[in-house]
Amino acid sequence: MKTKVDKKRSIVFSSLIVTIATFSIKALGLIKQSVLASICGASTQTDAFFVATGIIGQLAVVLFSAISITLLSMYSRERVKNGDIQANCLLTSTIAVFLPISFLLTFLFFVFARPIAIIMAPSYSENQLSCLIHYLRIMSIAYVPWCIYLTLNVSLEANNSFLPGKGQGLFQNVFLIVGAILLYHKYGMDVLVYAFLLSGVAQCVLVAICGKKYFKPHISKEKIQVVIKELLPLAIPLMLGNAIYEVNDIVDKQISLALGSGMASLLTYGSTLNEIVTGVIVASVATVLFANYANWAANNEIDKIITNLKSSINNLLLLITPIMIMCIVAGDQIVGILYGRGNFGEYEIKVTYYVVIGYALGFIFQSIRAILVKVYYAFQDTRTPMINGMIAVFVNIVLSIILSKYIGVMGIALATSIGMFIVTIALAIGIKKHLSNFYFHECLSECFKDLFSGVVAAILLYFIKNFININTVIDFIIEGSACIVIYISILILLKSKSLKSASQLLKRGK
Repeated sequence: MKTKVDKKRSIVFSSLIVTIATFSIKALGLIKQSVLASICGASTQTDAFFVATGIIGQLAVVLFSAISITLLSMYSRERVKNGDIQANCLLTSTIAVFLPISFLLTFLFFVFARPIAIIMAPSYSENQLSCLIHYLRIMSIAYVPWCIYLTLNVSLEANNSFLPGKGQGLFQNVFLIVGAILLYHKYGMDVLVYAFLLSGVAQCVLVAICGKKYFKPHISKEKIQVVIKELLPLAIPLMLGNAIYEVNDIVDKQISLALGSGMASLLTYGSTLNEIVTGVIVASVATVLFANYANWAANNEIDKIITNLKSSINNLLLLITPIMIMCIVAGDQIVGILYGRGNFGEYEIKVTYYVVIGYALGFIFQSIRAILVKVYYAFQDTRTPMINGMIAVFVNIVLSIILSKYIGVMGIALATSIGMFIVTIALAIGIKKHLSNFYFHECLSECFKDLFSGVVAAILLYFIKNFININTVIDFIIEGSACIVIYISILILLKSKSLKSASQLLKRGK
């Protein structure tokens, strides 16, 4: 039987492994974006590609990711109550219900690609629309493999096997890089569209192979009724919540398209750094925590959730704060290193840097929200995050429209950060409904230490950046090292408990 320390080490180890894997994939994603920026640049065609991949991927997240999140909690409870056979029966029945829906989505996107394209890009000319319509029709097939792999992946995550679910990003990055380098000059953007589609098929095959030892197909009318009567009602608020965020992203894309040719691409390139933080550190930790939260909630082990939630918030802020500082102060160097070559010039670097700043200001709020929302989902409360998200996204859309008029594409990114701030506050206030003994102010002392250390490090980093001028890469390495040393030194002086806790966990993990 595992002790509390063993379990905590297990969570930390799993989070670390997932984080390393995700970091590797996201690093490859940066290489992909760098390759695309250098070879394809920022044009109407790249705008259409990013818009098409965005809407296809976003709708898949809205539907099938919402199903998988809800299913994980139900799957965990079913295993505790009735065993693996009934849990697998629930999983298979879920696929049986939603696979026809994925085929229907493919059919609808293929047939109604034109009106969808007009909604997505109302400012496009007829030639530009034709390009977007073509991309949408090809990519629409992706809904079928995405439905299968996102649902099957539940059995893997419930058994603490998190790596196969990260393969989608790996396949997509590799396929796009190879396609861009070897085939783009001959076949144009079409090769990237097909690469996007094939990455979903490859991920579906991977998850199916890895999940064989956990997943035993079996369908029953009883479980199909459970899916329709219990899972679907729980998933609908989550779908609506996801849809709200995706509508917000669609609006952001539309606003950026109206700002001029290439602006949607620059927004996408800038948001890649945002995805590195939220996807590598935050999402990796949240993925592992959700599987554990679901199991603890199923066994009514509330104290474990509270203890882990506090330490997770403090440890995430410890990691996120210096990254946020580097993005704000030295983001232009980051953009230059990643994209500053080929068709990506000084103007593109400058605009993308402003986008990076806008997103970086919301890193902390995105981190806390990602963890809090998993607690709600573990208790099968999808309604509260949906309502809070509606409010935040409404504010986000309004601010995106207003701010973009004054500060361009940066205003869209900044509006996203403000929206995240609102939803985080709302979720933190409402968490008491499920965790009556959780007090957020117990985390504030460590949060203030992190932020104070970050502000001091940012000020000193600004002077260091203006003092040295050797080489962009060398300058960035020196600045990054200085930022970390200053940040940790101040935390030591402030006797940070988070720093001490993180150090102890690392020592125990050796």
